[in-house]
Amino acid sequence: MSVHAPRPCCHAGCGRLIANGSYCAVHQVAAEERRAAQLKAANKRYNRTRDESDKFYSTVAWRNFRNYYLIVNPLCVDCEADGVIEPAKVVDHIKPFKEHPELALDESNMRGLCRAHDNRRRHDRRGRG
Repeated sequence: MSVHAPRPCCHAGCGRLIANGSYCAVHQVAAEERRAAQLKAANKRYNRTRDESDKFYSTVAWRNFRNYYLIVNPLCVDCEADGVIEPAKVVDHIKPFKEHPELALDESNMRGLCRAHDNRRRHDRRGRG
């Protein structure tokens, strides 16, 4: 483990020398509170820009359906196709909910996916990676 020379606290006007971290013990709490406030403000801005259709995923009906579906279909369908056993963590709409809201809770329009396969499909859909 390397030892660094002490450096001054990052708080403006504070001259205390610290061995590690960015702030001295006195200013650490205030820095954490500032970071938490900034994160909360960023989340508020993000949530205002979300589509109205995304609210469906907060409903009791969706949560109950998702829990039921994962009990009945516990494995990732893509992993199973590759001969790997991996638990499904995400219930994915085969035909996207935004385009086909009438299939919102239709079991035949669902598949269970692990996080890795869900991320891969989401990036493919958006034209990334």
